Amino acid sequence: MPSFSVVIAAYNECTTLKQVFERCLAVVVQCTDDFEIIILDDASTDSTADVAEEIRGAHTDIVKVLSHSVNRGIAVTFEELYRAAVKDYIFDVPADGEFPPEALLEMLPLLEECDVVICNRTFKKYTTYRRVVSYLYRRLPEILFGVELYDPGSTKCRARCVIEDISVTSKSVFVEAERLIRASRRGYRIGKVDVSPERRIAGDPQGAQFSNVIGAGIDLIRLWVQLVLLRRSP
Repeated sequence: MPSFSVVIAAYNECTTLKQVFERCLAVVVQCTDDFEIIILDDASTDSTADVAEEIRGAHTDIVKVLSHSVNRGIAVTFEELYRAAVKDYIFDVPADGEFPPEALLEMLPLLEECDVVICNRTFKKYTTYRRVVSYLYRRLPEILFGVELYDPGSTKCRARCVIEDISVTSKSVFVEAERLIRASRRGYRIGKVDVSPERRIAGDPQGAQFSNVIGAGIDLIRLWVQLVLLRRSP
């Protein structure tokens, strides 16, 4: 039976963090008896940190809480969570309530043949601008690298070796796509399950901010030069 690290990124999500944690806990105990749950508060300005400490106090044997003194952003937050995880598989969940943790039950059978399983959202309630950004985030890697990433900005479950074996250079939100591209080119198997996202009831989406989009574009071009133009090893 594999072990699982459930990692939760939280920023100004005091109203949803406890509920997301409880749902994660209810799901992971159905998958294994060897697990940990790690929460990272990215310098929230509300009471998210207090809620995280309350959760840790009630579950000291399974919960770890990390924190940032200044806001570092979603990309850095998840990278730190991945490095803190010690179990066989890492299941990442944002604390905003958009992604149903119960998807892990559907992912579990696929992990027998896949190294990474992605939650592919069946719909997205986006503005036109965000739809364009999301489309490019998915389609450009397929065009430039020949890799189907399904929904790279979504939640995933992956073998910890994928994190340990692959070094990434992106500093933007493109880091998730970069790791998947490198993983695919190294022969790691990528699968997906379709999920219906839920209504986000806390937190503010940051991934499509113009500065993040520019940073992702720079990282994408840099990766294309390295892997395609210069043909360096992934």
